[in-house]
Amino acid sequence: MVRPWISALVWLAASGVSSTLGAKSPISTENDGKTATGSFIIECTNSNDVEKLANDIKEAGGEVLKKFNSRFFYGLSVGSIRSGVDIKALAEGCHIEPNAEIKLELERDAGEQLQRNGSNSEPLQSRDTENYNWHLEVTQIDKMHKEGFTGTGIKVAIVDTGVDYTHEALGGCFGPGCRVAFGHNFADDGKKGDPMDCHGHGTFLAGLVGGKSLNYTGAAPSATLMAYRVYDCNGTGSVGSIMEGWLKAAEEGAHIIVSAVGHETSWSQDLLARTVARIAASGVVCVSPVGNSPRKGPFYAVNPSTGRGVISVSAFDPKFVGGLSSYGPTWDLDIKPSLGAPGVEVPYTIMRDESCQNAREPGTSLAAPIVAGVAAIVAQSLGDGSNGTWTFNSTEVRGRLMSTAKPKHTFGRTRFTSVIQQGGGLINAWDAAHTTTIVDPPSLAFNDTDHRVASISLRITNKAKSEVTYQLSSQHATTLYTAELRPSEPDPIRAKAITDKADIKISKDSFVLGPGASETIEVTATDPSDLDLERLPIWSGWVIVSGTDGTSLSIPYLAFILAARTDAFVFNDPQNGQKPGPSNSVERKDAGESLAKASVAVHVPLASPRLRLDIVPLTLCSSSPGSKPQNTSQAGPDLSQACVPNEIITEFAGTKSIGQLPGSPFFFVARRDESENIAHWDGSFAPGQYAPPGRLTNEFSIAYKHNIKP
Repeated sequence: MVRPWISALVWLAASGVSSTLGAKSPISTENDGKTATGSFIIECTNSNDVEKLANDIKEAGGEVLKKFNSRFFYGLSVGSIRSGVDIKALAEGCHIEPNAEIKLELERDAGEQLQRNGSNSEPLQSRDTENYNWHLEVTQIDKMHKEGFTGTGIKVAIVDTGVDYTHEALGGCFGPGCRVAFGHNFADDGKKGDPMDCHGHGTFLAGLVGGKSLNYTGAAPSATLMAYRVYDCNGTGSVGSIMEGWLKAAEEGAHIIVSAVGHETSWSQDLLARTVARIAASGVVCVSPVGNSPRKGPFYAVNPSTGRGVISVSAFDPKFVGGLSSYGPTWDLDIKPSLGAPGVEVPYTIMRDESCQNAREPGTSLAAPIVAGVAAIVAQSLGDGSNGTWTFNSTEVRGRLMSTAKPKHTFGRTRFTSVIQQGGGLINAWDAAHTTTIVDPPSLAFNDTDHRVASISLRITNKAKSEVTYQLSSQHATTLYTAELRPSEPDPIRAKAITDKADIKISKDSFVLGPGASETIEVTATDPSDLDLERLPIWSGWVIVSGTDGTSLSIPYLAFILAARTDAFVFNDPQNGQKPGPSNSVERKDAGESLAKASVAVHVPLASPRLRLDIVPLTLCSSSPGSKPQNTSQAGPDLSQACVPNEIITEFAGTKSIGQLPGSPFFFVARRDESENIAHWDGSFAPGQYAPPGRLTNEFSIAYKHNIKP
């Protein structure tokens, strides 16, 4: 029987705190686990709970930074908390998460050259290409423009570093009647209410969405733009500031919201992903890049693109799936990315003030705003603006975009790139707007081994005015091994391509539909044979729907083969962590020499929905020692004589501990190695309570059998 929890030890000796964990400093990542000014975000169920909790926190001496009373999120952000106050007890029934600091750090792909241009007289930049507007042609945006669909009546919000609205391609002004008509500043610097960009990232997003000048055209040049600044001039923001931007954009009536900021978790249950998913479910088209970290392997998508109903975007170069895009899917096997768009060698707007401009790289940050612009022109073509307010079916728009996208090959290969790096494929604006065949759902997830779906129903509807004969088939993508041959690698998660493919069966491979008629077919799948199951394969592909009217749709599918021995990916000790016995390369403080905090790092190659850090004593005794060690000298306490009384011990899943580290348990933990600190310990295990003198370890436990949810 597989245990639902598995544990490993992270060693340290403590009197107060007397040693550090980890010999090297944390590596800066897109989300390095730091908390913005030590604050938290607390989610409640309704506005009454928010008001009561805010009052309780203030009475306890805490600082309430922001109250959220949106229909998409009820909660508050909290700054400093007085020592000894139990925030979990105050917020009982609510969900608490750190208000993590998120830095805007785009990953440069090898061989790509940084593109910069300091002249305002040349406000665009691109690499020399055979066709300057190739990105408009391969996505069929140019065909939509020729038909008069340029985004008129559609409001597109950019949640990012702000927008340089003085730019000629973006209208030159801000406010009612301007191209950038709405906006706000939620960053820690700049003028309140003013979304002026001082970084550059948001400005090039805005240009790709809806820029318009003599020598430049964005995807939706007639759309109304909305700018929400959530990052400061240094490219630093927080989960809280990003949430404020999304919520404000939805509140002010955005039809489409795009943001190229977030952090890598691949969890759809992440706080930001959940919030944006609610916005998407309300009828707003939400767009976010999948990320730029392909070398980190599968299950590394950036949220909020991981949210249910959020369009997650990969990057393409002129001919192939680009090598810049992160791999999905989410940990509950929702297909991410959803689709792709040009993200390499595309022209974009730069800021007027070169002194504020920051380096910008090709990648999914360029692809996401193109998709947002395509969504705008498709929504215009399908919507109704007769009453002065544009309305359209956002679910239909998302489904059309995904099913009319075209799968592409990997550079230099004849095989199709895996669905977990391209989703439905390269976006096609004209096809999405004009297809008269609708499929539901637009993607098929067969789940993992333990929760395999026997069959999935696919409904096909003919909205044409004439009869159509349909042919159905399947197109296989490259199967990928998720794990290396040797799971003892520091990070064994990689994407290794193999040729094995699943056996896909379709209940009907041909049928005829009259105008307005529908047909539901069943799709079943059998895993490929002769796979190394312990390397956790992911197979994928597309169901192809072809019609005599020229219809050509592709519906992506995937499945994950999850072996029972996932404990092979939990390592007993970090390579550079503190272990019992003489210290070698790790600095070890003398007993009794105090440190403010010890850093705790854990190696989690596979993510977990829950992780505990228990404080485990090595020596127990029946009598309670005093508040101070009995055997002390100027050299410090004799820890060999200290023990922890039995009466303060609790037990969880076979682990005997005196309690958990502050912040534990951690929910929906992303993949991480020991270079990333997950917690810092000051010796406490509850507000105002500290561990007694003695030799202690930190033991972490993760729920692993059901990491992948049905």
